[in-house]
Amino acid sequence: MRTRKWPRRIVSVFGGRRVGGSDSGKTEFHIKAKNRVAAPTHISSAVSCSPSHPCSPSHPRCRMMDAVNAMFVGMTFMFVAVPLVLKSMDGTRLPVAVARLYAYGKITGGSRPSGVLSVPKRWYKHFYAFSLALSVMAALALSDEYAAGTPWPWAAAWCRRWLWDPVRRTDSSYSSAAASAAAGMFVLQCARRTYETYYVNVFSDTAVGLWYYASGYMHYTGAIVTLLAEAPIAAVAGQQKSSAWEPVRLAGALLVFAWAYREQWRANVALAEARKRGGQVVTHEHIMLTGGLFDLVSSPQMLTEVIMYGAWYAVLWGGTGWKYVIAFVWGNQFEIALISHRWYQDKFRDYPRERKAIIPYVL
Repeated sequence: MRTRKWPRRIVSVFGGRRVGGSDSGKTEFHIKAKNRVAAPTHISSAVSCSPSHPCSPSHPRCRMMDAVNAMFVGMTFMFVAVPLVLKSMDGTRLPVAVARLYAYGKITGGSRPSGVLSVPKRWYKHFYAFSLALSVMAALALSDEYAAGTPWPWAAAWCRRWLWDPVRRTDSSYSSAAASAAAGMFVLQCARRTYETYYVNVFSDTAVGLWYYASGYMHYTGAIVTLLAEAPIAAVAGQQKSSAWEPVRLAGALLVFAWAYREQWRANVALAEARKRGGQVVTHEHIMLTGGLFDLVSSPQMLTEVIMYGAWYAVLWGGTGWKYVIAFVWGNQFEIALISHRWYQDKFRDYPRERKAIIPYVL
């Protein structure tokens, strides 16, 4: 037998018994020279299933994702099912608080609520600016992991520490290429929407319910957290075996996203220009537009939103949380598009009958 002395900071890793007085600061290990056991090269299934492991359902990170998924389920109910019920009711008989919370243009018949439960519609620019900052932070956090070993801004490490590490799970659902592509798509979309709301869109003087204003922050925070939670760390990403069709899937999804991105920009510019003359806003009234996708559907901006989120779903194929995100977005966009289509038909007597609400030739 021989005695080996180890530094105090290794005690918590290997275990051992303290010897000597309280000031000795040393731990004694008795190791047999001929019967040493090699350190395990893998993690046993018992450890990976323990409550303290990030893959365990009882781990705080898993519980956080359960909360995010539940939030999207709740938002789907509150912003899709409930407004449909309210739309079928007589708006004059609704409680004032409910009418103000759910005020959103055509859903409430164009009413202009006021008070603490509603905000100006132009405030949408706030959560788009917030989403841009958050998406850039997410992209930096991923880049700090995947660009390891190269000089990188300190801000990337800060974003990773405070944004990705608290939600990251070890059981990744897609590749680092997919996660990086999705993060880049978020940056592009949020940047364009921020620019549009500040410099392109012409907002009417109506107000929107506080519910809808808050939903913007909830949606983008939840969507970006969902993206990061299932993204792989560099060590895992290096061991992943991507399928042969993944490059094709990513390329196809990015091409579809790029087309929808461009068409949504064109639709939003056309909607804004219809209210201007010589670069100056002359009206806030809705105008029946023609040309491009407007000849096919009443809300091209919502059709392209549905397509872009479908492209995100294709990029993040295999993710467990994105289906909750897309259920909320698609449900919300379809609902508003259908309500808007009926409103246009009532307002314009000569509205084209062949024009659909959101899906060309179908719906």
